Amino acid sequence: MAVPFYKDWYANFISHSSEKGLLVQKIGDLLQGKSHESCLEIGLGTSAFFAENLSRYFGEYWIIEKEKFQGSLPANVKFIRGDFETIKLDKQFDVILASHVVYYFNDLSASIEKMIGLLKEGGRIYFVVNGKESDYGPLKHAFGGMIGIPYEFTYDILMRELKDKRIREYTTQASLDFKSFEDLYEAMRLSFDLYPKEYEENREGVISWLKNNIKGNKFFLDQKIIEVSK
Repeated sequence: MAVPFYKDWYANFISHSSEKGLLVQKIGDLLQGKSHESCLEIGLGTSAFFAENLSRYFGEYWIIEKEKFQGSLPANVKFIRGDFETIKLDKQFDVILASHVVYYFNDLSASIEKMIGLLKEGGRIYFVVNGKESDYGPLKHAFGGMIGIPYEFTYDILMRELKDKRIREYTTQASLDFKSFEDLYEAMRLSFDLYPKEYEENREGVISWLKNNIKGNKFFLDQKIIEVSK
């Protein structure tokens, strides 16, 4: 079952985080020196940050997004409003970018196969998910203990789905700046969108864990870029 997309939680998380800039830099490095006439970005989020910074590498750049988008886009960017899982496309792409969207698919296996089918021969998909290391992983394990359910990381779910694919993995370490542990708790809501009720019920426990385990005013999390080649 797909996870709902909470726009306000996403916006709050991004306002605290360095992740998007780091991802653009790393993906840009990976694109250097390779053939890439076209790109498909799946899921816009709330801004066209990736398109604004990565579309220059491509002759044409397509975006598929469920929600309405009224912002401006670079001239070579085509916006399609729709659900990737049900929309039909008659084009193949050199690159597909799926950053933090695998949580929102109703059928992850079918969505991955659809992406691979939309790749040109030699094309690449870049999945982005959170890793299990740094501060993020221990917090998720601690939260699982609070609610009595072992936490299953999206990274592990994705890697099981990709076990027979040609993959390479890259890591960038992002950080969240925060003014107080209460502020950090609110910024991290997006990372617990599968358990919104439980996250609120365990507010004091989460904040206590943060106070006891996070030093300074930065929370670190690893971003895993999983490259799948066709």
